[in-house]
Amino acid sequence: ILITLFFYFSTNNLVATENKILFKVNNEIITTVDIKNEIKYLNAINKNTNNLSKEQLLEIAKKSLINEKIKKNKILSFIKKIEIEEKFLDPIILGIASQNNLNNKDELKKYLEMNNIQYSYMLNKLSINAFWNQIIIDNFSSKIVIDKKKIKEKIIKKKNFVKTFNLSEIVFDINNDENLKKKFSLIKTKILNEGFYNTALQYSISNSSTKGGEIGWISENSLNKKLLNEINKLKLNEFTKPIVIPGGFIIIKLHEIKSEEKEIDLNKEIEKVVKFQTNQQLNTFSNIFLKKIMKDYTIEQL
Repeated sequence: ILITLFFYFSTNNLVATENKILFKVNNEIITTVDIKNEIKYLNAINKNTNNLSKEQLLEIAKKSLINEKIKKNKILSFIKKIEIEEKFLDPIILGIASQNNLNNKDELKKYLEMNNIQYSYMLNKLSINAFWNQIIIDNFSSKIVIDKKKIKEKIIKKKNFVKTFNLSEIVFDINNDENLKKKFSLIKTKILNEGFYNTALQYSISNSSTKGGEIGWISENSLNKKLLNEINKLKLNEFTKPIVIPGGFIIIKLHEIKSEEKEIDLNKEIEKVVKFQTNQQLNTFSNIFLKKIMKDYTIEQL
């Protein structure tokens, strides 16, 4: 009986010790278990996080969960329950599967299970992001500025010659007590020591941060004049100095360049550029809006 009681109380004490409240976001709490689950999830969907230290992973998980709590709270001020039919999330789910060299949802479910992650955990996170994106679209789509005439003229001018760049980005902002020169110096040192990918995971506020800042192949037609001028100055594997954008600054790294002559479907190319620029502007509005509502929250470390 004594041995049984010893193990019973020891186990309960262990659980109590492990699951401590670490942060408070207003009345919402973030515990050690929340952090552990988030780190497991980050490691599962992005294997490059395995190169990061425990401290770095802790910071990424902390930032991710705090942002998620704030987004969730804002969503619940509009709706009673965060619930979305899985079929509407299928494109994103299949994208996550593909990034991890998996062929379908069933393989992804098994993969998450092997990493001790519940499939519902991922669905909940994707649902929050889906509702948040809808809020951004509802509030800011009318403020998107895209000049289709200029896009068309630019594409026609290039004729059938297409130049594309394989790019990564780090989008960041500075607080009132921060200095741009010092912040860039810190980020630059991190890039040189830990690589662009790992630095984007830690410091970028863009949606691309979860993929280490990877944007992928982008046509020069999709880039505004200021960004294109800075990219054209780069050699392969170099990155820009901070470029001012609405809501902060962007650092771009050039991985590869492709130049080819091929027949272009003008309407499809215009549509592709409009889609890219729309997503880019919505991402900017999302960052600005999140930063704005964050001021209404008290974030305590306990």
